[in-house]
Amino acid sequence: MKTRPPAVIAALAALGFLVACSSSNPDSSDRPVQAGSPKTHALRQVSLPDVTGMSPSVQQQLRHQAGEVTRLAAGNAPADQRATAFGEMGKLLLAVESFGDAEACFLNASELNPSDSRWAYYLGHVYRAQGESQEAAAYFERALKARPEEVAALVWLGNMYLDQGRTMEAGPLFSQALALDATAAAAHVGLGRVSLAARDYTGAIEHLEAALMLNRGASSVHYLLASAYRGAGQVDRADAHVRQRGPVQIGPPDPLMQQVADLLRSPVTYESRGERALARGDFSRATVEFRAALELAPESLAVRQKLATALSLTGDVQGSVQQLQEILRRDPKFASAHYSLGVLLQANGETNRAIEEFASAVRYEPTYVQARLLLANTLRSRGQFDRAREQYVAVLGVDPRIAEARFGDAASLAALKRFTEARDRLAEGMRLHPDRVEFMSLLARLYAAAPDERVRDGNRALTLAMELTKRRDSAFARETLAMAFAEAGRYDEAVTAQREAVALADGARQWELAARMRANLRLFERRQPSRTPWVGSPIWEP
Repeated sequence: MKTRPPAVIAALAALGFLVACSSSNPDSSDRPVQAGSPKTHALRQVSLPDVTGMSPSVQQQLRHQAGEVTRLAAGNAPADQRATAFGEMGKLLLAVESFGDAEACFLNASELNPSDSRWAYYLGHVYRAQGESQEAAAYFERALKARPEEVAALVWLGNMYLDQGRTMEAGPLFSQALALDATAAAAHVGLGRVSLAARDYTGAIEHLEAALMLNRGASSVHYLLASAYRGAGQVDRADAHVRQRGPVQIGPPDPLMQQVADLLRSPVTYESRGERALARGDFSRATVEFRAALELAPESLAVRQKLATALSLTGDVQGSVQQLQEILRRDPKFASAHYSLGVLLQANGETNRAIEEFASAVRYEPTYVQARLLLANTLRSRGQFDRAREQYVAVLGVDPRIAEARFGDAASLAALKRFTEARDRLAEGMRLHPDRVEFMSLLARLYAAAPDERVRDGNRALTLAMELTKRRDSAFARETLAMAFAEAGRYDEAVTAQREAVALADGARQWELAARMRANLRLFERRQPSRTPWVGSPIWEP
């Protein structure tokens, strides 16, 4: 444990922060430690770190637990109770990353109650966090003796062995962890590192790719994969992974360390719990956690918006709206609150108010692509095509890769009867986004049935429509094919395709669509082409 300057200790003591503990051997901390054996110490004094930068609730937690340790020591409490008090104090100190003080607490707890393996496990993490792999390994080994099927301890011990170059000993630990939990991505990473050390690049690739399949966000794995692919002679794939490398590490499922992460009564802790609850679909729990965060930090607008999101997902739309309105009362320029409020209003059928909120969102945050795109789509649905186009063009100015904006712009041009420009935009969209069938669908309909004869082209329409039905055989696609047959003068085939479209619509209980399609069927039966590429606004699926 690191020694504090006397002045600091005196100041802490004056504030009631110093916990006095009896020691049967005050000099035991100076004894040499045998290699591979955990450090052993008599009970020692524990002082709190500088708490001035911590939230008041965390300061209160630390002071309360320090008082509990002092109370039990003064009252000659049984050893196991004192051990628990020291251990809980150590967990708090570990949570605030005061590793030296946490070390003292866990050593005391371990000495007072050696049968409780938790304290050895936490000591392993204290030393791991400080880069002391030998000491960490010794304590993880001790924890595993008590609980040999603890997946987290197996992985962490394997990692410590790897840090020491003990790859032959690390491999079986990772394999055992995977046998106990096949979803432990960190164990795959460990085996990948073992394989890399042995220059078994095929094995390394297998395990590291498996790790990424289990945890796509673990960007640090890309660097290891780059090394593996480069070793295997696959330079292109190595370069691709180098470009994706990042700092995010994978840890094993670790309930004991999750307790530490969840321990502090701080806004950040409750916010993190709420986010995890949202991710697993437990929206009621998320609301509880976000409310707890707000109690400690009522000024946090970001947390309040997360609460609004959780409330809406539980079905409490009114509660969600109230939270969003409170955000905007505090900060009228909070763009994402305007956006979220607009989404709720739109879902409630209040489209005009929703448009106002989306417009406010993009006014206060011009690069807010999601809000601008939804504003554009809503304007287009209301027939305000010129205004919609302004927003689509602005989206493409921020990110020209967004296919939905490019399609929306083309559809708006078509609705404005600017068919030549719409055709050119759709053709460009097909070239830039060959996997997006909506461009092909709308372009095929323009070639087949546009009122402007300069745009119509039966052969091109037929080529696109046939490809469309291969990719997406729906009632809408079949009708597009029928239109193309009619424009090409192949009316018998147009009638057959249109009858198939009607049957598909009937089978899907799309009665309104089927009725409209019967009108086109009568047209084709009279050997007349369609000059109505769509009904209402340009669409690619009803």
